[in-house]
Amino acid sequence: MWRVRVISCKLPAKVHYFGANGGLLGTLHQPTRLRARTAAVLLCNPFGEEASRAHRIYRVLATQLERAGYACLRFDYGHTGDSLGDGDDATLAGWVADVGAAAEALRAASGSPRVVLVGLRLGATIAALATAAGVAARHLIAWDPVLDGRAYLDELARSHATYMRDELGAAGGPPPSRADGTPREALGTPISDELARELVALDLTRVAPRAELITLLSTNPAAPSPWPAAHRLDVAASAWNSDAALNAATVPMEIVTAIVGRIEGTVP
Repeated sequence: MWRVRVISCKLPAKVHYFGANGGLLGTLHQPTRLRARTAAVLLCNPFGEEASRAHRIYRVLATQLERAGYACLRFDYGHTGDSLGDGDDATLAGWVADVGAAAEALRAASGSPRVVLVGLRLGATIAALATAAGVAARHLIAWDPVLDGRAYLDELARSHATYMRDELGAAGGPPPSRADGTPREALGTPISDELARELVALDLTRVAPRAELITLLSTNPAAPSPWPAAHRLDVAASAWNSDAALNAATVPMEIVTAIVGRIEGTVP
């Protein structure tokens, strides 16, 4: 009698360019699970320095999702990271369109018609805007989304000034700014005139995501929810968004586990 032994081997993540002009760089994690999950997961980056600090978190999260049987795509928006385009030309509307292109690429690669969007900070905001613009999502998981774009620009300017002062002392200072006070860059990442205008006008409480399920993941219990009907998960704050955490490769595994568990509990 012949015995058939099935050996599961982990496939390496596939790094590739995609999109209408082939200008978006993504990393696709494909599970080896024999029975496919009912959705795939798209990870939406935060902005600037936060994207660099979140890189390891997203890599670990994608690996955990892959092990749980979900195809997962992490990618760089146009004009950021290793995708094509000059950072001076980046816009919020362009990034929203990139989420749509990434969702389509993920559907095609995974064979799953349903997509879960997971975003951190401005990435959560961009994911919410994408669903409002028509990107179909089974589930939107927004981790500490940016609610007020003008306040966010002010926060970026303060962070830039603090870093420069700590590094250069009296020679440090705030980033170059426009007449309206909006910064032209944040720790080396340019903020285009159009991006600044879009962020000044951003009020996430006026955005109605069109995902079937919405989960707000918050590390600040006092933070208001932009969507009262959303399922809220309050989790312990993490030091991921700091130079010390970046140098120590800190990953908030409690939050990673909470995200994977929430997806498993809602999208089998």
